[in-house]
Amino acid sequence: MKNKYLVATLCTLFVMLFATSISSHAATENQVGQITKSTAKIYKSASKKAKATTVNTADLQRTFYVRESKKADNTTYYRLYKSTTSIGWVDKKMLKLSKRTVLSKEKKTMYVMTSGYASTMPAGTSANRSYDLTKYRAKSIAVERHEKVGTTEWYKGRIAGTTKLRWVKADALTTNGFVSVDLRKPSNVTAKDLQALLLAKGKTPTNVLYRLAPEFIKAQASTGVSAQFMFAHAALETGWGSSTIAQYKNNLFGYQAYDTCPITCSKYFPHGEAGLKLYASKIVNNYLVTSGAYYNGKTVLDMNVRYATDPAWGQKIANIMQQIKPFKSSYYAKVKASTKKVVASTDYGSVIPAGKATPAAFVKMPTAVKGTVSASSAVIYSIPYTYAPRLGSYKKGKTMTIQAYHTDVKEFTNSSNGKSRWYRIAYNGTQGWVRSDQVKTTNLAFTSVDSTLRSGAGTKYTKVGSAVKNTPLKLVISSGKVVTKKDTAKKVWYQAYHPSAPSKKLWIRSDLVTIYR
Repeated sequence: MKNKYLVATLCTLFVMLFATSISSHAATENQVGQITKSTAKIYKSASKKAKATTVNTADLQRTFYVRESKKADNTTYYRLYKSTTSIGWVDKKMLKLSKRTVLSKEKKTMYVMTSGYASTMPAGTSANRSYDLTKYRAKSIAVERHEKVGTTEWYKGRIAGTTKLRWVKADALTTNGFVSVDLRKPSNVTAKDLQALLLAKGKTPTNVLYRLAPEFIKAQASTGVSAQFMFAHAALETGWGSSTIAQYKNNLFGYQAYDTCPITCSKYFPHGEAGLKLYASKIVNNYLVTSGAYYNGKTVLDMNVRYATDPAWGQKIANIMQQIKPFKSSYYAKVKASTKKVVASTDYGSVIPAGKATPAAFVKMPTAVKGTVSASSAVIYSIPYTYAPRLGSYKKGKTMTIQAYHTDVKEFTNSSNGKSRWYRIAYNGTQGWVRSDQVKTTNLAFTSVDSTLRSGAGTKYTKVGSAVKNTPLKLVISSGKVVTKKDTAKKVWYQAYHPSAPSKKLWIRSDLVTIYR
């Protein structure tokens, strides 16, 4: 019996010793961690009795590799590493841990496309920062590892021009080599390549970009600017050829399409080639030569810095380039960048010539709508933009015929805090623009909302038509005053001429129209 008890005791002891030996061995970990509390201690071994140092400020700003864990003193400890060097053990309660998952060890070439920092390890903390990515924009990186740390993905590789392996966030990199191409390296696309993409996008041969595809190839030959880049830029700017200024002005790049007058102020070109030549000369001389006023480098990402406010503009262009014809590094490694000088092309102004089709935004006024200068003088501008060149001025009391107003031209607040707009007039054989707050128009009104037109001054009268918001109406004048009447509800009505039948008269309630002063 004693022997039985002895055997049982020995077995129990063996189990306890075996369990103790398991807990004393470090378990393998694959995490990263940050010390979150300034009271944390770094122990030489996994024990509160071990020699320890207090965490310093730099270590609180750093992320460490966590490769081991160990339980002791009813506490879980993690061993922290800087690269391959252990700094010691830290209580789990003092750490923020993130799991590391290896996604791939495939070797490939990627490209830096945004600002930020490369890091000494897959972590974004300040003490782990290494290279400023701004200095390596559009550079290649030879990637050899892809990991997910927490919810963030990272790539490990060597950036061209550096000597050390570094970690870069996935969203700062792309596999699209077009972000790294010198834009003066001629592409190997054809007009058919450009047209094929448009057809794949559901466009038809009537599309303006489809028709102009051969012109991009010609412009590349004459200027040295990549046709693939120019076409991608035009596709982005025009919404694949659907913009109004592309269709009516052959303006493919939004030249002078100010926010306050995007159609009216934009440049006009008699044909696509003329627009491309002006565009290419501006791009080369301002952005792609070292003497250019906005030179920042020769790639689409470099150009993005000073050309577009959208930080993703360059990436969008590169993505369209990739859709036209995929990037081939062997081709661009061999082809030489153009050094052609590109002279400034003809500037045709903003006016669509007489006889050419005009967009619906250009609204003609009723005939015989007059304006009289009410200010001390009225400045005549070349386009409805206060910083535009001035063509001249009219003195107070001068009468003029108001020809049109354009719906794309935004109203503005005048010095009296009232709303004013721009009127188009004829001036010295061309178009001129005057401000409504400098010109009095007694017989002109605009519908302020979609409105019903009546045969008499009241809602009981027959409907004789309708007018959408901003329709210009010529008011009836008698004895120098606008003809008005009041209905039974004492609402004031204006008499006006029918917008589509000028010989007919109608009535519209006064609160449905605006007279600009």
